[in-house]
Amino acid sequence: MHCLGVGTAASTTAGEIRATNDITAYYSSDERLKENIQELDGALDKVKALRGVTFDWKELSDEQKETIHSHEGHDIGVIAQEVQAQYPELVTEREHGHLAVDYSKLTAVLIQAVKELSAKVDELQK
Repeated sequence: MHCLGVGTAASTTAGEIRATNDITAYYSSDERLKENIQELDGALDKVKALRGVTFDWKELSDEQKETIHSHEGHDIGVIAQEVQAQYPELVTEREHGHLAVDYSKLTAVLIQAVKELSAKVDELQK
């Protein structure tokens, strides 16, 4: 099996999993499993260097849909190259040479940026 569909037909893209309902994933995040813990530094400035964008997926050939992705239509996201410039550990180069963003880990960056912004607001309110 090279792809999986849950509640929908499997795509023809190798390694792709599609579902028509929520996908819930839990990552081991227990502090007892970690060492060398450090808060992200300068998250706000790095987030300011990123753009949240809307875009349309380019139409791909059937072969490209099988090997790259099967996304179509209008979408929302970030630009992998911009994320890579700030947080290279959040970007992976796939076998076909295109970049992919680990969106779930981007959450930690956004949390830290909000905290930094909140500290600035608190300082201004004094």
